[in-house]
Amino acid sequence: MDNKKIIVVGGTGFVGQGVLSALNNKNFELHSLSRHQFIPSDATDQVTYHAADLNKPGEWQDLLREADWVVDAVGILLPNPFKHINYQNSSVQPAQRLLDVLATTHQTKFLFVSANVTPFFLNAYLRAKLTVEHSAKALLNDRAYNVYPGIVYDKSRIYSYIPAIILVTLQRIPGLKFLQRYRPVSRKTFAIEVENILNGKESALLKRNIKIK
Repeated sequence: MDNKKIIVVGGTGFVGQGVLSALNNKNFELHSLSRHQFIPSDATDQVTYHAADLNKPGEWQDLLREADWVVDAVGILLPNPFKHINYQNSSVQPAQRLLDVLATTHQTKFLFVSANVTPFFLNAYLRAKLTVEHSAKALLNDRAYNVYPGIVYDKSRIYSYIPAIILVTLQRIPGLKFLQRYRPVSRKTFAIEVENILNGKESALLKRNIKIK
């Protein structure tokens, strides 16, 4: 049986690297798509890295069409108006480019890294995620999957690690269980859950633990 071909878009980012690291040397054919060329420092890295501009036709489209799964780990947490970076051009539009290609296939599944819920000041971030979810469902139907983490944290990224550990501690306190909606998950655990999904297994992260209005 051939290895599953997995494309992680945004594979050089914090979340994408965590996913690829977990899948490395586990009978997957792994590819990463990102805007810039990437040279791994780990000699055991079995990922093929591709630099691609999703706004232009290219080999990346054929790569997607041949894949078993495309994992969309592209996105930003906060916009940067000085660099003209916003949720539309950094989250929604890249996803739409992927979906337009995947809509021409019949077998490739799409796993979108969405969000469980966000604090009020990140409402625009969540709206962008919901936009992609709805578009994926409309174009791919049952080939569209979403995964709903909260804060993905790791010791290597201290500004997410400290708030996440505080949340993990506080949500255990009676009266503060509502904080579970923010669903902190370690990058290692998140990657394991993604691997389970790619292998056809269940994952708690496939569902939100709170209803979004």
